Amino acid sequence: MKIKIIKKSIKEGLDKNGNKYSIKSLFVSFTEEKIYDSIVDYLLSKGASEEQILKFCKPNEYNDNVSYAFGLNCSDFTFDIVQQFGVLDAKIIFAINDKGFIGAKIQVENKKEQVFSYKAPESNVDGWANGDSSVAESSEVPKDNKYNVNVASNESELPNNQEDNDLPF
Repeated sequence: MKIKIIKKSIKEGLDKNGNKYSIKSLFVSFTEEKIYDSIVDYLLSKGASEEQILKFCKPNEYNDNVSYAFGLNCSDFTFDIVQQFGVLDAKIIFAINDKGFIGAKIQVENKKEQVFSYKAPESNVDGWANGDSSVAESSEVPKDNKYNVNVASNESELPNNQEDNDLPF
């Protein structure tokens, strides 16, 4: 199942014995209605109510696009590697505990999480194609506040006597 990572969160606290714990989880989303319907059918077959399912994962619409989001538990290993807005393809298990809480986690087999691929977000930039990450001095704003502006091939120039706060329009 391909999912987009929306948010990473860490919940820390004390258990009933006073021991510290830390739960690392991801808030993820997907857009495929067929997958959502399959999840709903599976959870209904396991005895979940529609109300429980809607608390766990429900359709959200934004700009005429429908998405579905839910919390996903994962290992510290996966949590530390993935980034917000990355896309993860993994085998996910949906389960209902004895208190009626629905949870999702990445399946683990032979101490390996079943992650098939991960695509880092496009904002994960580590350099420029030309290899130069320094800013050239020639690109700095002139000190005399006389600017040439080229907007969609319409060239305009502020008059030399124009003050910074006196707009030309």
